[in-house]
Amino acid sequence: MDFSNSALPAHYGLNFTPTFHSRIPANISHTASTLPQPFVVVVTGAGKGLGYHISLEYARAGCSALAISSRTESDLDKLEGEIASISKKNVAAGGGREIEVLKVVADVQSDADVARLEQEVRAKWGRVDVVIANAGVISAYITPSSPEESNLPRGIVQDGDWARVLDINLNGVWRVSKAFVPLLAQTKDGPQTIIASCSMAAHSVVSDLTPIAYNVSKAAVMRLMECVANDHRKEGVQAFALHPGAVVTPQTKNHAGNNWTGILADDEGLAGAFCVWLSKQKRAWLSGRFVSCNWDVEELEKKKDEIVKGDLLKYRMVV
Repeated sequence: MDFSNSALPAHYGLNFTPTFHSRIPANISHTASTLPQPFVVVVTGAGKGLGYHISLEYARAGCSALAISSRTESDLDKLEGEIASISKKNVAAGGGREIEVLKVVADVQSDADVARLEQEVRAKWGRVDVVIANAGVISAYITPSSPEESNLPRGIVQDGDWARVLDINLNGVWRVSKAFVPLLAQTKDGPQTIIASCSMAAHSVVSDLTPIAYNVSKAAVMRLMECVANDHRKEGVQAFALHPGAVVTPQTKNHAGNNWTGILADDEGLAGAFCVWLSKQKRAWLSGRFVSCNWDVEELEKKKDEIVKGDLLKYRMVV
């Protein structure tokens, strides 16, 4: 299978807008995003990779508070230092108060840890504006028979990491959503947004590039966000399943095999900039849908009526 952008099936939605971005465009740069105050953001899986850079983009955009969560305290300490540096620059440039940071060592596989994260956020600020359910993994590597072959398992027989991947990628999002939806619902003066890390792999039925456990977990996350949006829209809560681009992270940097050549080409901050745009105000017309950080937001907004009328960017069985 050819995994280039132009060769992916249309139903993947990679080119849903005519313009495809691999770098942060001016229209979602932090210089174009003004966040209301107060603005409290929670990011899970913040210690490394996409969660780390999503946190930094919210800091650059001037959120008032960030709760960062990870399994590794030293990673959170490093992120806190970077947020503090950004915060001081914001203040020096006339951007208001310094950003408050709450560090919570927590594992999304633990009901108790996720509940404690919510309790600490509630106790400190009494509100939450945006929750980024970002923590995720891919199946453990196998030993390929040749350098041309992927070191990721192919098919259901090779993939022995099913339970762990589903527990983190799907159940972790469920735990975070279950814990934070009540606080989101109570924060009536905010965007009341939850964004779950999804993937174009949600649309894949082959494991040539990403293992089946990963694909299935992301497909389920997409449906879960639609359910959250549907069940809690009367409370003001909106939910999105986000494709965060193809990025070199600690999770992806050691992927091997010809299928991966040239794929990991997106900017590490692009997903964060898109999250800021997506969540800085209510976007009920997009709630419950799959979105990609590679899309151009101005072109996406022009398709609003088409999206709503056709109920696009959701799973539906063709009959």
